[in-house]
Amino acid sequence: MKIAQLTDVGAKRQTNQDQVGVFNNQDQLQLLVLCDGMGGHNAGDVASEMALFHIGHAWEQTEAMTDSQFVMDWMVDMISQANTRVYEKGQQYLGLQGMGTTLIAVVVLDGQALIAHVGDSRVYQIKNRLIEQVTKDHSFVQELVDSQVITEEEAQTHPQRNIVTRAIGTDQTVNIETQILPLELEDVLLICSDGLTDMIPATEAIEVFNQATTLEEAAEALISAANASGGKDNISVILAQIEGSDIG
Repeated sequence: MKIAQLTDVGAKRQTNQDQVGVFNNQDQLQLLVLCDGMGGHNAGDVASEMALFHIGHAWEQTEAMTDSQFVMDWMVDMISQANTRVYEKGQQYLGLQGMGTTLIAVVVLDGQALIAHVGDSRVYQIKNRLIEQVTKDHSFVQELVDSQVITEEEAQTHPQRNIVTRAIGTDQTVNIETQILPLELEDVLLICSDGLTDMIPATEAIEVFNQATTLEEAAEALISAANASGGKDNISVILAQIEGSDIG
């Protein structure tokens, strides 16, 4: 894969509680991880860093990860372990109580994206210059949309749009959603925190992406667009373009 990753504090925040990482295992198979921490003071960045590096460093020790179901089970197990670690740390220290983080983990294997996620960070698929949301937010407003109480357009500006219904570390156990996405040559995965999606809709994001000539330029342009629209939160993106070796 061709990969670009970038994180930015945004225009309003003093600290960056997002974390992004690309980790290679013993066979150079890559794991993409994005976390968006939450919690007062610096608790959010403690949660996001703990979760990202727990799963990332564990991945670096693996090899012969050739079976899709095995990889998916591994991701769920490691994310569950990360949840326990973050939760227990939050219970131990008063200043860290209630901390948590969203988490997206992606491995591309044999022409498929194996996705595990918790929270309202997102994966999009860009194919033939069009964008489609792959993951569904674990959030209060998504539940309102699913119940047809509000529309997706209303959810974009809803005052409670940042309330998540699942997060790593806020409870003893966590329900991890998994998906398998078929991929083709030249497809691009956009993994991002809500600092991007709260500031610019997908229709604008794809326009920005299509104007860029490289993944690095696209990542920078997406973050610039989010900041230009207010930059109210930390902004993180990982872009991964599928190459022939990823198809199998």
